[in-house]
Amino acid sequence: MNLLNAFIGIHLKLKQYKLQFIFFFLFWLIGFIYFLITELGYNIWRIFLFSITVGIPSDIGDFGQFYVLVWPILLEVIFFGFIMGELFEKYNPVITSRILASHKRNHAIIIGYHHLSERIIEYCIENKKQFCLIEDSEELVEDLLNAKHPVVIGDATETTSLELASARYAKEVFINMDDARTAIICTEKIRKMNPDCQIYVRAFADHVQEYLRGSPLNAFSFSTSKWAMEHIHEWTKNKTGGAIVIGRDNLTHRIAYHISQQPGREVFLFDDVNDGIEFEVNEQLHIFQEFACYLSDLCCHLQLEDITQVFICWKKETEFDEAIYLTSKLRLRHPHINVFVRIFDEELKEIIKKFNAKTFSTSKKAFKELQKVVSKNSSIAPVIR
Repeated sequence: MNLLNAFIGIHLKLKQYKLQFIFFFLFWLIGFIYFLITELGYNIWRIFLFSITVGIPSDIGDFGQFYVLVWPILLEVIFFGFIMGELFEKYNPVITSRILASHKRNHAIIIGYHHLSERIIEYCIENKKQFCLIEDSEELVEDLLNAKHPVVIGDATETTSLELASARYAKEVFINMDDARTAIICTEKIRKMNPDCQIYVRAFADHVQEYLRGSPLNAFSFSTSKWAMEHIHEWTKNKTGGAIVIGRDNLTHRIAYHISQQPGREVFLFDDVNDGIEFEVNEQLHIFQEFACYLSDLCCHLQLEDITQVFICWKKETEFDEAIYLTSKLRLRHPHINVFVRIFDEELKEIIKKFNAKTFSTSKKAFKELQKVVSKNSSIAPVIR
């Protein structure tokens, strides 16, 4: 790997200096031809030495004097400047990772860097499987870039990004995007480039999943929120009392809608981004477009004495502090309420357990379910130890 990185680094620098070296070569060629024509009494080796200013004829003309003056400057600035300055410089991690990606073959491509993508990549690294990531946010993948993993920074819907990720030679692709349009465009372009690879696409809407599964795309389409609902069904079965659901994504909406379908239960959905949900709203489902992180935010709209379950479904790492605070306050002042907290890191589970709350992870569940459906030669296929 170190040898490959060194080769890629040299290749990268040569590519960056392409125009300079072309100009350098052409200037030398002009000088060589000039001496070849004007210095007829010398053999080819002597002409070559004249062209690199190692020995100079005594009777050279004006152009020859100009050439002898300029050549050492170009040699120092372009050639020796390149060797001494650039080869020992730290390579641009974005460009280096892109070149690493372009050399991949029979690998897995992950599109979009979210919690599920993190689990796929961690599994590939741990088991030394070939992979490549496409993500348009450099900030999100800074650690992967610094570790010299193959990453293409760019829009996955652009053909150039897919080509840089060697989509033509990939054995499988995992598309983990929130936007259905992006998922469809990526799937269609990848299928045209590679008719044989396995494509696994995360999609929420049933009609989008149906389209992706059909010919000629023939992708495996799945919903992480649907898979996560298996736990929710168990936790809400035969329960009574009101429920609070806090979050802003498809899983949050699924939970709120599911509980609202149960007889005699009222649901209070706090979503600060959306003013509605994908499902049919009924009289038992109340939606508030607010960011609720304090008990006072909840008490403005309901009586906590009537609530038996609270689902905190935030998934941003920056919101974990708010999740802990709200969970601790509910435990302290309303111990009769069962609290369920969505986590993104297994190490956080023990913190939540201190407040007698349960945790769940959509990405962990989705990864395990994906392992059940991928082909035997998949990069994330379970490893028998």
